[in-house]
Amino acid sequence: MKKTAKTIVSILLTVAMIFSVCIPAFASEPKTAFIVVSGMNTFPLKYSNGEQAFPPSSDSITKMVFEVLPPVLSFLVTSDYDALADGIFPPLSDVFGPLAFDENGDSIKDIDGTLFDCSLVGIEEPFVAGESNEFATVRAGIDTFGLENTYFFNYDWRKDPLVHADRLNAFIEKIKVEGDYDRIALAAFSMGGTVTCSYLYKYGSEDLDTIIMCSTAFQGTSCVGSLFSADFSLTLSALWHRLALLTRDNTWTNVIDYLDVVLEESGFNGGLEGFANGITDALKGRIYNELLIPIFGHMPGLWALVPDVNYIDAKACMLNGTESEKLVKRIDEYHYNVQCNAENLLKSAMKDTNIYILAQYNWPSLPISESVSVRNTDNLIDAEYASGGATCAELGETLGEDYVQKIPSEHNHISLDNQIDASTCMFPDQTWFFRDMGHVDYPYGESTDFIMWLATSEKQLTVYDNEQYPQFMTYDYDNAKLLPLTQEAIAPTTADTIFDVLEKITVFIFKVINDLMANVIK
Repeated sequence: MKKTAKTIVSILLTVAMIFSVCIPAFASEPKTAFIVVSGMNTFPLKYSNGEQAFPPSSDSITKMVFEVLPPVLSFLVTSDYDALADGIFPPLSDVFGPLAFDENGDSIKDIDGTLFDCSLVGIEEPFVAGESNEFATVRAGIDTFGLENTYFFNYDWRKDPLVHADRLNAFIEKIKVEGDYDRIALAAFSMGGTVTCSYLYKYGSEDLDTIIMCSTAFQGTSCVGSLFSADFSLTLSALWHRLALLTRDNTWTNVIDYLDVVLEESGFNGGLEGFANGITDALKGRIYNELLIPIFGHMPGLWALVPDVNYIDAKACMLNGTESEKLVKRIDEYHYNVQCNAENLLKSAMKDTNIYILAQYNWPSLPISESVSVRNTDNLIDAEYASGGATCAELGETLGEDYVQKIPSEHNHISLDNQIDASTCMFPDQTWFFRDMGHVDYPYGESTDFIMWLATSEKQLTVYDNEQYPQFMTYDYDNAKLLPLTQEAIAPTTADTIFDVLEKITVFIFKVINDLMANVIK
C-alpha cells in the first residue's frame, strides 16, 4: 500500500514538474496596444465645409504669387518699403489669416483636421505604404502588433497641448476598455512630445508601459523661439546647406555646397542677404504687428515650442499682457508645469514606464537668423532640446580636442565625431542619437526595427543592451542602412574629398582675383 502511494505521489510530482516546465512554452505574449502620437500637420487642416485650410492649396498659392508680384517689381524700381508692405501683406493675410487664433488662444475660424480616435482597421490605407516618419512607424507597428492593435493619434497643431492631453487620455481609456491590453506602448513624434508630456502632467503614467520620444520638441525649438523673440534675418549659406541636405543624396549635397562656396566668394550671398535683410529691418515692426502676431502669435501650440531661454523675451515681443491675459495664463501653465518640469515628469513616470529619447543631429535648422543657423539640429529641432539637454557643438564644429565629458561616468557619452556629449541629458543611458538623419525621418526598415525593439521590450532598455543599437548611430540614405557611428561610417567619401579640394581651389582663385582687382583700383 505504501509502495503504491509513493508511486502515485512520484507520478503526480513528475507531471507537475513537466507541466511547470511547459508553461512558458504555452504562455502567450502580452497583448500590446501601440499608439503613435503624430507630429505637426500629418493630415491637413480643413474648414467645416471640407475645403483645405493648411497647407494652402496650390490654387491659393498661385493666386497669392500673382498678387504679390506687381508690388515686388514696383519696389525694385521705387524702393518704397511701405508700398511694398501695402501690396504684399493683404494677399499673405488672405492665405494664412484664417488660421489665426484670438487673444484668448482660441481658433477664430471653424477649422480642424482629420482626427483618428479608433484602431486603423478599415482606414489603414495612408499608413500601410509608409516609407518614413510617423507613417513608417505605424506601418512597422502593424507588422509587429497587428493592424487591430495599432493606433494613430493626431490633433490640430495650433491648439493647446494641454487640451490635446485630455483627448489623448480619453483615447487611451477607450483603448483599454475595448482591447483588454496587457501593455500600452506609445511613440511620440516631433510636436507630439508636447502632447505626451502634457498627458503625463495631467494624468500620470500609470496607463503607459513604454514612452518613446522620437525627435520631439518637448523642450522647444530655437527656430520658433528666435522668431517669437524678433531675432530674424536671412542667412543664405545656411539656406543652401539646408537645401543640399534635404536632397538626401551625397552627390547633390556636394554640388549645392560647392555652388554655395562660389556664391559666397563672388559676393552674391552677401549682396542678396544685405538686400533681403534691409527689407526685413525696415519692415520688421509691420511684419510682426500686421502678420506674425495676429496670425501666429496667439496659437498655444506654437507657444509650446518656445524654449525657456526665449520665453520671457518672446512674451514681451508677441503679446500684450492685458489684452492676452487668458492666453498668457494658458501658455504659462504649459511652459512652467510641463516644459520646465519635463525632467521631473519623465523621471516620475519611470516607476511605471520605460522611457526612451531619440534625437538626430548634424543638420542645419531653418535659416531664419544667425543664432539659429549655427545650432546643431535635425533640420528643425535642436539636438540639445530633442535629447533633453545634450551638450552640442555648433553645426560643422566639434566640442574641441581637449573637451572632457561634463558629468563624470563609468561610460563614455561623447560621440565619436566629438559633436555630442550625452552625459548632460536627462537620461544619459536611455537617449540615442542619429547622425545625418532628418527630422522624424525614421525610414521604414532598420530604423523602425529599432523603434519596435524598444516598443516590444517589457524591461527598461539602455544604450548598452544591444551592440547593433549603440548610443550614437548614423543613417546612410544611399544604402538605407542604420549603422553604429564608427570612423568608417563618418569618413569622407571620394566625392567629399574631391569637392573639398575643388572648394579650396575656388576660394584661392577668388582671393587672387580680389587681390588683383584691389591693386588695380589702387
